Amino acid sequence: MASSSAWLVLILGIGFSGALDFNTQTNTSKLLTVLDTSAPVQELLYHIDVWRNEAAFLALETPAPSNLESVIRSEVGGDWERGRLVLQLANQARTVELKEAIYTALWKELQQTKQIYDPSKILDFYIQLSLHTDVPLQLMEVIYRAFINRSAQLLEAPFHTNSRDATFPLVSSLVQRLTFSTLDYLRDILEVLYDAVLALETPLSVVQRLGNFTASLTQLAQANLQLLGREELKRGDPLVQQALQSNLRNLLERPGFEQEVESLLQAEIYAHLPKDEQLLYTARKVCIRNVTDGNSYIYECPQTYLICSNVRDPKKASYFIQRGHSSDSRPQFAFYSAFWRNRYILMEPATAAAHNATNSITKNVYSRTNINWWRVVYGNGGISLYDAATEKSVLCGGDPLHWDGEEHHVYTRHASELSAHQAECTWALEDCSEAA
Repeated sequence: MASSSAWLVLILGIGFSGALDFNTQTNTSKLLTVLDTSAPVQELLYHIDVWRNEAAFLALETPAPSNLESVIRSEVGGDWERGRLVLQLANQARTVELKEAIYTALWKELQQTKQIYDPSKILDFYIQLSLHTDVPLQLMEVIYRAFINRSAQLLEAPFHTNSRDATFPLVSSLVQRLTFSTLDYLRDILEVLYDAVLALETPLSVVQRLGNFTASLTQLAQANLQLLGREELKRGDPLVQQALQSNLRNLLERPGFEQEVESLLQAEIYAHLPKDEQLLYTARKVCIRNVTDGNSYIYECPQTYLICSNVRDPKKASYFIQRGHSSDSRPQFAFYSAFWRNRYILMEPATAAAHNATNSITKNVYSRTNINWWRVVYGNGGISLYDAATEKSVLCGGDPLHWDGEEHHVYTRHASELSAHQAECTWALEDCSEAA
């Protein structure tokens, strides 16, 4: 009897000492019992229809039925986490054929349970198999594609609703799960996802509904970049382009963007912004020019601490950019003189400065040591700078009526007057990073 048992262990390819240890740990394993008493390996492989179709190779005519699949199902018992026990058994097998039989049977069992509808479960199984070096590559590819396709199907839901209040718990769960995985998974999912939704929805709705996702900043950055690369979105529709820019700005407004998103992804996002907006995030120093004149740059007036629009002098006109967020999490910017090193462009409250009621302007913009935050609004071929504290004043310049000899003062207007004085209140940024 002892020699007969040893023969069975050898023919099944199970290492005797390994099987003995494993049997001690899992003495209730039905699967191990079947392996110890089943037909020879060739018949076992035939009846579970293994990946490489060994049946045709072995040319067996009427093999006895194998119960390996039913035993695996019993072993899992409706709880797919128990599949790990079966994988542990595969580690004890000494023949490649037997290992492949177990891997393939496990995949078939997964497909016969409700677990197949949960892409996270497929991913878990894929990761577990990836720890084994002898899983057939074809099987790994099939499982991976099943994970990608099922994930894409699940993520379609937010693209088919106009409501930003709709919740998708399964989508949120999958997205959260993907935060612990390589971005390669997300890239492949997004390709399949965008193929599907762009075939059913308009490019504009797809761009807008991307905002329905709750995801990490890195995931949102990747999703926006891949959508930007789609040919369907390169047809010149201005509404689509505006929606794309809106998505990117919403992403940049998130307080943790620069800390959480890797630098390469950040650089790709910045590359899709208009020039002025891009420089706010990429330039070490900028010069700020009024669009009414090609040679009208912001820096200190010749004789006072007021700010003027002067002829270009890269040393005096260059400013370091400091980025921050207001209490409502919106981005704001401060401009710190690279020449003086201790002064900012600062707007004093209008009540503390002389006010010209006739022209509705206030000369209250100074070079000061106190930090001052500005809100940037993009448009009119450049940017507009509003005081971040109240957003009731906008920075303007270029009108000779408000100059005093050589002092070409800049000034503020009430924000409501912007549309009537767009050129005065629009500024262009230039990269002055190389200025000494």
